[in-house]
Amino acid sequence: MTVVTSDILMDKELLHKKELANSQAALLNVLDDQKKDSEKILKKKAVDEAILASIGDGLVVVDKEGKITYVNQSFEKMLGWSSKEVLGKRIVAVVPREDEKGEEVPFNERILNKVLRGEVVVTDLTNPFYYIRKDKTRFPSSSIVTSIVLDGEIIGVVETFRDITKEKEIDKAKTEFVSLASHQLRTPLSTINWYTEMLLTGDVGKLNAEQEKYLNEVYRGNQRMVGLVNALLSVSRMDLGTFIFEPEPTDIPLLVRSVLDEQMPHIIQKGITVFPTFGTNIPLIQVDPKLLRMVVQNLLSNAIKYTPEKGKIDLSLTLTDEKKCLLFTISDTGYGIPKNQQHKIFQKLFRADNVREKDTEGTGLGLYIAKAIIDNSGGKIWFESPVSNYIEGEENVGTTFYVELPCKLLEKSK
Repeated sequence: MTVVTSDILMDKELLHKKELANSQAALLNVLDDQKKDSEKILKKKAVDEAILASIGDGLVVVDKEGKITYVNQSFEKMLGWSSKEVLGKRIVAVVPREDEKGEEVPFNERILNKVLRGEVVVTDLTNPFYYIRKDKTRFPSSSIVTSIVLDGEIIGVVETFRDITKEKEIDKAKTEFVSLASHQLRTPLSTINWYTEMLLTGDVGKLNAEQEKYLNEVYRGNQRMVGLVNALLSVSRMDLGTFIFEPEPTDIPLLVRSVLDEQMPHIIQKGITVFPTFGTNIPLIQVDPKLLRMVVQNLLSNAIKYTPEKGKIDLSLTLTDEKKCLLFTISDTGYGIPKNQQHKIFQKLFRADNVREKDTEGTGLGLYIAKAIIDNSGGKIWFESPVSNYIEGEENVGTTFYVELPCKLLEKSK
């Protein structure tokens, strides 16, 4: 080997060692960066877990099979389960959910499962559910459920919930106060009503035209107050669970015709045309006639109130194809219900924006009461209204309300 060849080999070896050293240094830098990134991720994870663990609301993460993958400390405290006991188990087995009556809500009807299926769910905060603790006691709760999405696919959900026992107690106290106040108001209102009627009928002397006009205003105002007090009493009784249902065999077509006759002066005054269509051979149905009358009165008076002059109202009573249900429908050509507010229509004290401008005297209690009565009668109430949003000029498209009562009750009353 020549001297030149030896020098070349040494240079190559030195170059190789230098490249190797550079590669090692670069690798060490990469490993150091990865270590720093891992430390950052672990630190962030620790912070996130600390935040989740410390929040006051209960939190549970569920995968797409409905199995629990994470719970926080509040979940453990509120429900009595440790994370070790529940991880990997189906939430429906660990944490049953009940409605107000104590009936368990099936998993396919739980909000959590509906969100897993990709459904858009609107939570009704006025109708809370109950979670069952490990010791079988229960507490009222409100919750928010959010989907976990990866690459456009729902892979799980996060549910946060809180105990609203105190809120329920406050609401009960408020309801009891409203009930007491309403009872106290009834006596003076009845007295005003009685004496006003005596004056208007001339029992205590003849009135001139101007006096009669003013007394009629007093009478109408008092009647509105009586209606409000009665509505408040009905709501408070429902909320307290003291509302009494007294079902008896009832002729529904006769009841609807009676309410229609009662409202006829208002119908004639506005020039509204009513088309009643009642099916034949409709049997008696076992319901509380006084309460069902309240429902029909509310739906018909709303249709009259929110339908412009010269409008149209359709009423129908029919048996479904298999005669399993009695269906009452009432359609109008009124203002309609904005779509972005339709989910609130049966909530207590809610009134849609477009009708608040037309009628300032409504209470927002009628449909709440109607739904409670129909639900407790074993039926269903719903509606259709094509108004997409509350836009000026987009109205008079009408609304149709449906009331369905099960015909199992009909067989008992034949």
